[in-house]
Amino acid sequence: MEYELGDIIHGTIDYRGKTPKRFDSGIPVLSAANVKKGKIKIDDKFISKEYYDKWTTRGFIKPGDILITTEAPVGEIAKVPGDQVYMISRRVFALQVNEDLADETYIYYLLLTEGVLKYFESISHGATAPRIYKDEVLKLKIDLPELPTQKKIASILSAYDDLIENNNQRIKLLEEMAEEIYKEWFVRFRFPGYKDATFLDKEGNKVAHGTKGAIPEGWENIKTSTFCEFPYGKMPIDKNEEQSKDFPFEIQSGHGIKGYSSQYNILEPSIIITVRGSVGRVEILYDKCWITNLAVIVKYNEVCKSIHYLFHSLNFQNLELLNTGAAIPQITSGNLGFVKVLIPKEEIQIKFETLVSSMYQEIQILKKKNQILQDTRDLLLPRLISGKLSVEDLEVEENLNRAAEPQDKYSK
Repeated sequence: MEYELGDIIHGTIDYRGKTPKRFDSGIPVLSAANVKKGKIKIDDKFISKEYYDKWTTRGFIKPGDILITTEAPVGEIAKVPGDQVYMISRRVFALQVNEDLADETYIYYLLLTEGVLKYFESISHGATAPRIYKDEVLKLKIDLPELPTQKKIASILSAYDDLIENNNQRIKLLEEMAEEIYKEWFVRFRFPGYKDATFLDKEGNKVAHGTKGAIPEGWENIKTSTFCEFPYGKMPIDKNEEQSKDFPFEIQSGHGIKGYSSQYNILEPSIIITVRGSVGRVEILYDKCWITNLAVIVKYNEVCKSIHYLFHSLNFQNLELLNTGAAIPQITSGNLGFVKVLIPKEEIQIKFETLVSSMYQEIQILKKKNQILQDTRDLLLPRLISGKLSVEDLEVEENLNRAAEPQDKYSK
């Protein structure tokens, strides 16, 4: 049955045009910048509980409400998570679905389809800063199946997203475990055999373990320039070459890495550092790809025996403080060379690499699984919403198990 979007909601929550006072902690504030590709990306914008109680005169958003961005960017969709209280502000409004008529999760997936995106493009106003208006968004015509069918379609699609989220939680846990091992061994100096190690202060005198500034005998604090080079990435020779979507992330306007399908300027794995735009981000890439001049590649010699140790050491440095840019943040490779890194004895580096490399291999397996699950969900989404794929005999569990099997080197 055909409805307008406005016919199937209880109402909207709209704080567009209002910017709340910012606090260092408290309730996260969501604007259009926080809604990306169907998900919420939290940043450092907060509102205090006291201010929140005074601010929310237009109503409260609740878990499951659907957020739609109206400007910068237009037409991004996300569901309000249920993990905590949130506040919305500029360039975004929330739909509260009437669940007697529609399933809110089904409507969320419906709004992610290409036809809806084209509708948003058709009603956008402005050339330099496109925007859409709430009243026009609510006139979107949608064809709703019966409520039980909506719920089954929503269940099928959300099963994929739930598994992706579970994998993301496992990835986060593994990353936190590796970071904690790094801190335990190389910040608190509780590495294997530390009780029998000799610790020296800056003058070379023997001191007790835990003395401020002391390091184990045989370890050195040295500049990265003594064992590393930081060549800049560059644009590929053939700028018309087809771009690949199979890389871990992308650098565009200073955010991420841009990959190309057949030319490579890094081997695998490699450490890169972003040096222009969003500066100081340190990442390990496990697949061959092309790095633009927004980042440098960390090429190190035999002094370093563990890529994951070097990654954590650089990541621990707050490299964004090396920024020398004014209008556009940037870090020079020369400044990176002045960064000091603690180099442990070779056997400790090797032990650390042996321990954490299996964690990072598992992370890569989970990321590959998530990409396959995402691709499968994206293929199913338009077919399920349009009714081209019947849900009567579709087995969710079987499809998930088959879809999540990664066909790559990490699964062997």
